Amino acid sequence: MPAPSEVTAPERLRCDAARNRERVLSAASEVYGERGPAFTMEEVASRAGVGIGTVYRRFPTKGALLDAIALPYLERILSLARAAGEHREPGERLETFVRTFAERHASERMGSGRLWDSTLGRPLRDEIARVVDSLLDAARKAGRLRPDVTYRDVSVLLWTLTSLIDATDQIAPMVWRRHLDLLLDGLRPGGPRPLATPPVNAEEWERVVTSSAALRLH
Repeated sequence: MPAPSEVTAPERLRCDAARNRERVLSAASEVYGERGPAFTMEEVASRAGVGIGTVYRRFPTKGALLDAIALPYLERILSLARAAGEHREPGERLETFVRTFAERHASERMGSGRLWDSTLGRPLRDEIARVVDSLLDAARKAGRLRPDVTYRDVSVLLWTLTSLIDATDQIAPMVWRRHLDLLLDGLRPGGPRPLATPPVNAEEWERVVTSSAALRLH
């Protein structure tokens, strides 16, 4: 019968390897969010508190590491789109997806839109497009969407919205909500309607335009 140490040592190694992998992925996500694809593997190793060899053993190339952090991000988006597709009111499904996406990004920082260029993520991107197209179709049929709005329009909407959320998070965290109402109103057919959110007040806007972390818009 094997000695206890002979049984537990391989399991301990597996647990250590799994922890190191998660540390590397977490560090890579942080560095990517700060620097985009210009980050180095050495930066990831330093942030994770592991040796560079540990990073390369698990992710032999930078592309492999990018794919590993992109897939969970894309899977979360797909999950949100599918959940929105279950809304009992077909006309509400697209807006439910966009609002939920924004709320999740604001509360959890789901990831960077730049991760969409992941090679391994292409099948997930295709599926996201298919599901969102079905949300668009349901909204059109319900009279809740302009006929010329496309999946690419929604992608740009989400891209600009998450950029605004990130830029104003520490100084005016509610600014994006009115922006979102304006964006969604612009997708609907017909004339303008009153918005649920009030305009940004002067004090809040001053914090936005004077902060070095904010968008430089005046």
